[in-house]
Amino acid sequence: MKTDSNKSTNLAETLPAHLYRGTAAFERERQAIFRREWILCAHESELAEPGSTIAECLAGWPIFVRRGRDGVLRAFHDACRHRAGPIVGMPEGDLAHACNVARLRCQYHGWLYDEQGCLAKTPDFGATELDREQYGLQALQVDTWRGFVFVCLDLEAPPLIEALGRLPELTDRFEFEGYQLHTRRAHRLQCNWKTYVENYLEGYHIPYVHPRLHREVDVQRYEVEAERGVVTHRVPARTPETVYDGLWTWLFPNVALNVYREGLSIERMMPVSPNEMRIEYLFLFTEGADPDASMEMSAEVTEEDKRICEAVQRNLDAGIYHTGRLSPKHETGVLDFQQRVRSALEQLPE
Repeated sequence: MKTDSNKSTNLAETLPAHLYRGTAAFERERQAIFRREWILCAHESELAEPGSTIAECLAGWPIFVRRGRDGVLRAFHDACRHRAGPIVGMPEGDLAHACNVARLRCQYHGWLYDEQGCLAKTPDFGATELDREQYGLQALQVDTWRGFVFVCLDLEAPPLIEALGRLPELTDRFEFEGYQLHTRRAHRLQCNWKTYVENYLEGYHIPYVHPRLHREVDVQRYEVEAERGVVTHRVPARTPETVYDGLWTWLFPNVALNVYREGLSIERMMPVSPNEMRIEYLFLFTEGADPDASMEMSAEVTEEDKRICEAVQRNLDAGIYHTGRLSPKHETGVLDFQQRVRSALEQLPE
């Protein structure tokens, strides 16, 4: 925190604009944050059967999670150890997609791996001295929490339960296990991933960006609390019928859980490039729920956020803005996030 001599309160300074543009800053965040943190990948219902696979590009790393014939979930980098050919591949670009993979065979030269990712066969390779034990697929950590599948690229990272912070205690009253996966939806935004995350972490902008949402919630009593890696929004509804009556909470670095009366939406805020990202929604609902209202409201709010975040990014790219100040009333969640980003970058060797 830095002190503004003209104010009686401390006003935190924002992250500098150069961290929202340029490949150097983007690469440092990939290494400092997305290589080291647990990242939500899928819902267990998408990986129910042997061979069920989710593949995606996680901040530039092609990966996949697969349920083996023994029922165990395993995750790997999607790169053959021969010449980096794909095992699963990304037929839909870098958007997460579900498929069934009967066996782990490289699509380029046919190298075959077993269920544990160990190299099993190298057809017509022509050499006998290759030590197959040294050329297995590169594994990731994978774990589950209440039906949600997380991965971590860092094999030395602490277990998932530690990364969840206070999220379990905040959500223990909700019966997530009874929710059924309805659909995935994805949106492309021309902005840095942090630009959108910070937008999610405050309600300061609601009266000016979200007219319908402003009518449904009491912004004057809007509160944001940041503690143990989790940011929680307390948003009193104006009427009992509002779609957004529930819990809004966010887990570092890039996932939000929006809990409604009859369902849940998960937002994954995935970096693509310095000034491009994607939002992936997983919608889950209770049996017999009507998902239309929640999904319609989500689409409307996302489009409004998209417009303002892309406008902010254009100004960040233009070089006319360097740093600003954060509201002590409304932007405690933004401050917590920015402090975590700063800390991660400072810990990364130059």
